[in-house]
Amino acid sequence: MASTITGFAGAVISPNEPGYDAARTIWNAMHDRRPTLIVQPRSAPDVAAAIRYARAAGLQIAVRGGGHSMPGHSVCDDGMVIDLRALNQVLVNPQTRRVRVGGGALLGDVDRATQQHGLVLPAGVVSHTGAGGLTLGGGVGRLMRRFGLTIDSLLSAEVVTAGGRILRASAGEHAGLFWALRGGGGNFGVVTEFEFALHELTELLVLATFHPLEEARKVIERGRREMADPAARDELLWTSFLRRANDVPWLPAELVGRHGIMSLVEWSGDPEEGRPVLAKIRDELQPAASDLSAVPFLVMQTITDDLFAHGLRTYIKAGFADDLSDGLIDALIDRAASISSPITQVELLALGGAMARVDSGATAFPFRQARWLINIPATWRDAADDDREIAWARGTYAAVRTYLSEGQYVNFMGDDEDDTAAGAYGRTIERLQRIKAIYDPGNVFRLNQNITPAVSAV
Repeated sequence: MASTITGFAGAVISPNEPGYDAARTIWNAMHDRRPTLIVQPRSAPDVAAAIRYARAAGLQIAVRGGGHSMPGHSVCDDGMVIDLRALNQVLVNPQTRRVRVGGGALLGDVDRATQQHGLVLPAGVVSHTGAGGLTLGGGVGRLMRRFGLTIDSLLSAEVVTAGGRILRASAGEHAGLFWALRGGGGNFGVVTEFEFALHELTELLVLATFHPLEEARKVIERGRREMADPAARDELLWTSFLRRANDVPWLPAELVGRHGIMSLVEWSGDPEEGRPVLAKIRDELQPAASDLSAVPFLVMQTITDDLFAHGLRTYIKAGFADDLSDGLIDALIDRAASISSPITQVELLALGGAMARVDSGATAFPFRQARWLINIPATWRDAADDDREIAWARGTYAAVRTYLSEGQYVNFMGDDEDDTAAGAYGRTIERLQRIKAIYDPGNVFRLNQNITPAVSAV
């Protein structure tokens, strides 16, 4: 339809128009919602015009980047979706090692552009994830121990506020807003452009292993010791997945589908220095199947794309742990034995390194001292399995909760947590509420892990 929004030059899609169903469909197939309007801006002024229109019309606003919001906050019923996908430019300056990333760009867009220059942005691990949502939640990924969270490379952001103002937030401008954007989620406005510092990297050395479930304790305890060692290098990352073995080239066909533990031990430094480190781990673990090889970064960033493809159904619970205690290991292995879906898993992701050396008050991400992220995504294809898979994820979380530490990673949260804001933002919540009161006092941007504005801004 032709735009009836004053000052808006992008596309506007309403129900019953061609493209409406495609435009409203998001990554998690559990969420089937029908907005009144979908707008596709081409610029920050377009976003501002859309916000003004929605507010005047009393329409709730959902903001879509990659559409990967676990609880479906990327789309809404009866409101307006601001679909940022046309704002997907990625402009690299190899001389200054900086990149400008549009608010609708995907991680794959960023990776392809930066790798042309041998550079990288530490970010997430699924290439069709939106760069914007990933960043605003903090940005956990495979390079966080080496280079920090995604927010630790953020230099500035162009933000359209609830009042339609277009601001540049950085350490020197709107510094409070800049602080809040780094971990405070989508609570403070629509980010139409990010500016990041980049780092040199083109290749990873990767050890991939599979062990049957009866050997999972040995694997987890080995990872626990490796990452607890004060001498553990920032270049080393350990991730283990309790799951049914998926079909990968290095795994014998007879092991596919078997309950077990698959691990990725990654080295992001000099491959010649890392090879003996990973070979020693492999030899000690004696896996049923394994592969140790150098992998181009672009390839590594897409290896889980199919596992987390669009159109699957996902329900998630997650939390941080200060240690992989014996009780936690027992509970995880017990729950892993009852995994039904071939794409459901429990992820044990090592933290620490560079991300933990950033001052705890430097950004709104408050959980830098946690040692492990325990991620419990139930994923399946058939709606008939909804109750079973959701019950499994909730039961697994209940079994491990007593062993977890403070807080939850905002990007790995559903919409049924006991205390969403406190869990997502921890001790930073009061400062975030004060900043929310300045930039969004009416809580216009509330489709997120929501921060309610303080009664008065101080």
